[in-house]
Amino acid sequence: MRSGPTSNLALSRLMSLLCLISAFAASSPAFGSDFSERGIKLFMENKPQEAAPVLEMAAKESGADEKVFLYLGIAYQQLSRWDDAIATFRKGLVSSIQYRHQFLFNIANSYFSQGRNAFALEYYDQALAAKDDYPQAYLNRANTKMRLGDHPGAVSDYSLYLSLDPASPQSSEIRRLLDLLGTKAAEADRLKAEAEARKLAEERARQAMLDEVSRSLLEAAESTTNLSAGSGDVQGYDTDLSLDD
Repeated sequence: MRSGPTSNLALSRLMSLLCLISAFAASSPAFGSDFSERGIKLFMENKPQEAAPVLEMAAKESGADEKVFLYLGIAYQQLSRWDDAIATFRKGLVSSIQYRHQFLFNIANSYFSQGRNAFALEYYDQALAAKDDYPQAYLNRANTKMRLGDHPGAVSDYSLYLSLDPASPQSSEIRRLLDLLGTKAAEADRLKAEAEARKLAEERARQAMLDEVSRSLLEAAESTTNLSAGSGDVQGYDTDLSLDD
């Protein structure tokens, strides 16, 4: 086989064509992937203001990875755009497989940050239903229960959190809180017992007074005499009555 400039040129053209096809195939369907990579890079550099618009473009691409929605939602959280964050997490949740518990958890976090505690509690419940050994969900659900005044529920969740993450940097603070809640619960029980004892004593005193009044009335009734003979409006006669002959 003869080799020369013509054959080398043909080979070069073929290689260039193959490279062009390869580049087109890589860039065309994965154009959104470029947005994803850039957006995630900016997100990892802690630049939510810059990352958000790039991740928005990535999220619009067909077949966008669920991580794109997760990162975009968190970027919105960092910008305090809570409603946008919730909407984004909901979109990602629709097709989520791997990060379902994190979408639910972050929806709950967004509601918590807005002070919408009942909604936050609902989504922390769902996050734990999806992943029952998720420490942060127990911690944040405990915080939500504290806001709602459910101290026994908070104690339970804080305890579960510590059992799952005993080396947590917050463990000492949480244990101190549990001690305070335990003391508060004991004091509440004491006050409740005292209140019940006072109520019982008051009820007994009231009943004793009723018994005394009732007994006094009965004694008064027993000492009252019946009307004597001849009393009242009956008319008397001085002489005996006799029948006419």
